[in-house]
Amino acid sequence: QARSLAAAWSQQLSAAMCKDTTRPCLLVVLPGAEGRRIVLQRLQHFARICVLVPSADLQRSSWARDIVGDDSWIEWEGSGSSAEDAWQALQAWLQRSPGSAVNGVMTYDEFGVELASFLGERLGVSSTPLEHVRCFRDKSLFRERCRTAGVPCVGFAQIRTPEDVDRVLASDVPRIRFPCVLKPVKGAGSWHVMKIHHRDELRETFVRLYEEMRGGAFPQDVRDGGFVLEEYFGGHEVDIDGWACNGEVGFSLVSDNRPALEPHFLEMGGIYPSQLPIAAVNALELLTKQVVAAFPGMHSCFHFEAKVNPETFEVMPIELNARCGGAECPASVEAVSGYYLPEVAARLALGLDVLPRSPKYGAVASTNIHIFEAGVVTECSDSELDAAACNLVTCVLTGCVGQPHVPNSGSLSCLGWLAAGGADAADAERHLQEALSQVRIAVSPQDDKAV
Repeated sequence: QARSLAAAWSQQLSAAMCKDTTRPCLLVVLPGAEGRRIVLQRLQHFARICVLVPSADLQRSSWARDIVGDDSWIEWEGSGSSAEDAWQALQAWLQRSPGSAVNGVMTYDEFGVELASFLGERLGVSSTPLEHVRCFRDKSLFRERCRTAGVPCVGFAQIRTPEDVDRVLASDVPRIRFPCVLKPVKGAGSWHVMKIHHRDELRETFVRLYEEMRGGAFPQDVRDGGFVLEEYFGGHEVDIDGWACNGEVGFSLVSDNRPALEPHFLEMGGIYPSQLPIAAVNALELLTKQVVAAFPGMHSCFHFEAKVNPETFEVMPIELNARCGGAECPASVEAVSGYYLPEVAARLALGLDVLPRSPKYGAVASTNIHIFEAGVVTECSDSELDAAACNLVTCVLTGCVGQPHVPNSGSLSCLGWLAAGGADAADAERHLQEALSQVRIAVSPQDDKAV
């Protein structure tokens, strides 16, 4: 009963905050799954939040209606790609709400970045130009823009058909050297990313992918864009999280990725901030500024993935996302820097000052949880986790008992993530392993015992 009363009080408070017209109005595009609840609640401290949700996402995002209230819930018939329909729904909402005005637009969902930028331009509020966002989301266009701007770039080619493969391999002057990486031109979360070691493997792999594309096994935008084949750049992979304000980098934090698990390049967590030599970190920070400069007017948080050779300090961009990093990233960046990036993104969108806070830890260690056997999830619980003793920064378990588990499918096969803090990287790693030992996750083959 006490929990029910607390929940009801929280909903009433949220509804009252949503009706407060003294605060700027922030439109959040695609609020996503319920794990984002805390994000909207924190944004409500300084903004009136309204959310925009397509009918295709209603079930996943229904929780957000309790946060913002019926008056600030906007939905339209369609998917996240139907921008004009979303615009019409927003216009209708504004007409029904006399005196209302949208002061800023943001999203933390990769599938909402184009729509958020489209709406920002239509409304005339601060946002990253739509042309740039489309370029970020197209790996081939992104590499071409980097090359044109003089930013380091690996050899690459866009492949849509087996004939494209033949053309790349038949070139008198090799355009691409093996080993390579093959990935969808449009995709995220290491989905269908694979390492290709030689010419025959490329032909064999792409024939299979081409048949899957023709059979409709891929989303339409992936089928339209095809795949990009790029030279494999050996080195240490990092993330750079931060923001750009009117085309200038305002803040960036380099963090180390644990080695991705090849050949599918599964992400395995990392260390915040980077433990690389200062010369390597400086080279990566400079690369970040160069890439952002190639897209004038960028105005958002970013999650930039890159590689660095730890001996020569040669650097190479992988991809730039015009949004906050996902999973453990926001909590981990805040723990070591004091900046909560979803809040920063909202403040940038609204034209408000970014307010720094004191960091809590000297370092954070994180891990993505993978089980590499197929089967059914039989256990997924953090009920025994002692958050205080482990210096827990965040723990989210995405597995559900009874759901099928298919390994090696990028972020889709990740069963959750953990992050823990400490005075330094070693201390954070020790706390992380302690936390991990208290989490119970198991997958069983259909007719066998747990693994």
